[in-house]
Amino acid sequence: MEQNKRRRTRIDVEFTVQLNKNGFSAIAETQNLSLKGILCTGVEGFAVGEKCEVLITLSEEVVIRIEGKVVRSDDSGLAVDFILLDEESFTHLHRVIQYNSTDADVIDGELTLPAFDA
Repeated sequence: MEQNKRRRTRIDVEFTVQLNKNGFSAIAETQNLSLKGILCTGVEGFAVGEKCEVLITLSEEVVIRIEGKVVRSDDSGLAVDFILLDEESFTHLHRVIQYNSTDADVIDGELTLPAFDA
């Protein structure tokens, strides 16, 4: 069995998100979410390696905007690795993950660990 190499806790949440690339837009449902990426279902038209924008609308005033890269696209869903998000979007994403996690302290602890290999 392959060792789980993830460094960020995934939470099972269902949000409707918008994915954008080069003038193309798609609406999808999330399966899970972490501080590092998202897994969506019901998405076509995105290929592995493509960059895209992920929009998670929490309210009229609060939209989490993330630049990402498609790392998997198959029958199980579309996985996007997060590349860039501004401080405000990160704060909202962090709060969403904490709120939906079984242990918010674990989520805070993950912030002290690097998300990537050096």
